[in-house]
Amino acid sequence: MKKCTATDKFLIIGILILMMSSICNAATIEINDSRATAEYWINRNPNGDNILMTNQQISQLNKEILSRDNYSADLSKYPSTISAARVNDLIKKAEGKTYKGNHNVVNDVNVRYAVTIERGDIRLQPIDWTGDIYDSLQGTAIDPAEAVAVLIDSGNFVFVQSRSYIGWLNKNKIAFTNRETWLNYFNPKNFIVVTANKKFIEVDGKNILFQMGAKIPIVTSDSYDDIFMMKIPTSINGQLVEKNIPIAMYDNDINENFLACTKNNFIRQAFKFLGDIYGWGGLQESVDCSAFVQNVYRSMGIEIPRDADCQENAMPIFAVFNDVTTAERFDIVSRAPIGSLLFKPGHVMMRLGNDENNNPLIIHSASSYYVSGEKIYIRKVIVSDLHYKNYSGIETIDGLKGIGFYGN
Repeated sequence: MKKCTATDKFLIIGILILMMSSICNAATIEINDSRATAEYWINRNPNGDNILMTNQQISQLNKEILSRDNYSADLSKYPSTISAARVNDLIKKAEGKTYKGNHNVVNDVNVRYAVTIERGDIRLQPIDWTGDIYDSLQGTAIDPAEAVAVLIDSGNFVFVQSRSYIGWLNKNKIAFTNRETWLNYFNPKNFIVVTANKKFIEVDGKNILFQMGAKIPIVTSDSYDDIFMMKIPTSINGQLVEKNIPIAMYDNDINENFLACTKNNFIRQAFKFLGDIYGWGGLQESVDCSAFVQNVYRSMGIEIPRDADCQENAMPIFAVFNDVTTAERFDIVSRAPIGSLLFKPGHVMMRLGNDENNNPLIIHSASSYYVSGEKIYIRKVIVSDLHYKNYSGIETIDGLKGIGFYGN
């Protein structure tokens, strides 16, 4: 028998490494070719910049969605006093399985008005994030310049109702104000919208993070040339103080008012997150699956709920999958409009379209998937097809529950 030389050993090791690398690459669900670019999909949509919904239609859609979501609120109609029973119901709803009855309210509550002064975490319990990337007490993240109704003040935390969520927020993240100013943040007449996945704005030497879809009120004046003067909320002794901060009108990260609702804008906005880390409940300054699609939608003025199951329940329905074959499922998905949301238990994805081989592809903030029963964490925003499997070995196409739509 021929003796194995050192060169032979290195060659064998090299071959094994290449084989293992090939297996790993074959196992990933992430698509990395031209189909993972916005240009690919935009080029496949010759009428992709046509307006899908007018502002009036979007406004009507938002009202319909709001009526079907138990966590969102029209703060412009929020009562100034709320019964103790109602507040306790909100606490139970927000805290869910973590509810312990530690904050039982016995008297009616006079609502206090506040605005967020930096990005904060809305928690299921009044406990700060400890660093666990899958923190079970994390509800969502909230942008600066958001109006919140304060119902309970427990010292370091306040229990708040925001535009699309309820829960506990660190008191250092807010500044109190009067109702009139508060309403100007909930529904500003003049504002810019953050269109980048992230936008940092320096205020008093500190970088303040805004995510896609965040609205920032602006001052209107003929004296400003080529700039918007933003009204950035800050705090002095817990009270709101507005600072005027300039930003170039032609900054690529912002837009005056919302973007137009078009197929191509769904694509452009979604791809701005490509490769971003998966952020459970908005942790790590990023997005999970439902925050990802919520931010894409709100950059065009469409207010969908925060959590995937709430989105599924509140959005207009394009399709519900009951007793249909895999082939029929692919056909239904292929006919869904670009930008539609595909729901499976615990996860939401956005449809991009069909590639040149007629395969429907999606973009989503993915946490993990399974290969041969083994859980593999991917934890980022990716493009994939619908063949990847869950822990039971069921392909995503066969696990779809329904498709949410943004139109009528």
